[in-house]
Formats: sequence, C-alpha cells, structure tokens
Amino acid sequence: MKIEELRNLLHRHFPLLNNPELVDIIAERAVPLALPVGDVLLHPGDPVKLIPLVVKGTVKVARAGTAGHEVLLYHIQPGESCAMTLSSCLKREKSKVKATVQQSAEIIGIPAEVAYMLGRKFPGWYDFVLDSYAQRFQELLHMVDEIGFASLDQRLLHYLREQQAMQQSTVLHRSHQEIADDLGSARAVISRLLKQMERKGMVTLLRGRIKILSLVLPE
Repeated sequence: MKIEELRNLLHRHFPLLNNPELVDIIAERAVPLALPVGDVLLHPGDPVKLIPLVVKGTVKVARAGTAGHEVLLYHIQPGESCAMTLSSCLKREKSKVKATVQQSAEIIGIPAEVAYMLGRKFPGWYDFVLDSYAQRFQELLHMVDEIGFASLDQRLLHYLREQQAMQQSTVLHRSHQEIADDLGSARAVISRLLKQMERKGMVTLLRGRIKILSLVLPE
C-alpha cells in the first residue's frame, strides 16, 4: 500500500489525527496488514509490537482465562484502535488480552516505538488515545451493567443485535460455543436459550450459523 493511500485512509477513518505532520509520520512508518478471519493479532503475554488502527473488518478483543475460556471485552471496528494495546504500549508491558480477527480486516499497524514517540510529540495523538480509552471504558461499564443487572437471555438478545449490526447480515457465522465464550456462559445454556428463540420464531438455527428472523420479543 502506497504512502498516499495510507494518508487517505487515516484522514477518512481517524479525523482526530488531523495534524499533517502526525499523519505523515504514521503513513511513512506504518505496517499495512490484510488479515483473514481467525488470525490472532495478539496473545496474552505477547510483547506489543504494533498498535492496530482498523480501517476495514472487525477484531475481537477478549480476556483469556487459564482454562482456555475467553470473555469478550469489546470489538474494534473501522476508525477505532485497541485501548488495552495502547495502554500496554505506553506502559511498555506485555499484552493482557487476546485479539482475534472476526471479519476479514485491513489494519494500519503503528510500530510500538513510533506510537510511544507520537504521544510525547503530538497532542492530537494524545487526544486520540484518550478518546479510545473513554470509548472502551463506556463499553466495559455497559458490560458490567449487563452482567450485574440483565438476565442471560437479555444479554444474548443484545449480543445478537450487535452482531447483526456489525456483520450487516441476517446470517451470523457464530457457533453456539463462540457465543457462550463471548458471554462467559456454557454452551449448553446458550443452546437452550437459542432453541427457545427459535421456537418463538426469532431465529433459525443452522450448522455454525444463526439466521435472524426477528429480534423483537413477541408479545
């Protein structure tokens, strides 16, 4: 990808980075990446080498437990970056999260040493980092509210609505196990709730896919 293309992508998707010198440095030093579904950008404990700026697709950021279970923290979509990765970079710590490509992604990767320098030189980069923190903090608060105050069937309904909006499709390529992992539940419980939704005419369950019919609860 040419430098001019990178400049255009940065201007289009990241308006907070509006300093021409800042954009030029990022475009000149960036590592463009095209990643397929299932690719893992980061594992817990990995050194943070690149800060991802997503321009296409979706990346799932999850907290991985010792038993192999994962809990969804948030998704990174076009025009966004990863607050946890930014934090680890600024503190020069290893990654505390797992980042997996959920929809084929195009990413502008900023080398960690460049990102560290940008924070000391450009207020615009600092504003971008703070905005990323604020956005993810709100999402994590929402997740805490859901875990603390919403029933699992309500959380599942909200999850399916988010996935439909994110994938812009009525057919979601998510297995029952993947949904259970994202919601911090058991596969059997999620399968039972999805079966209930199918009986109500809200979804049709297919192998490895869920066809959305109506995500409005029947009266």
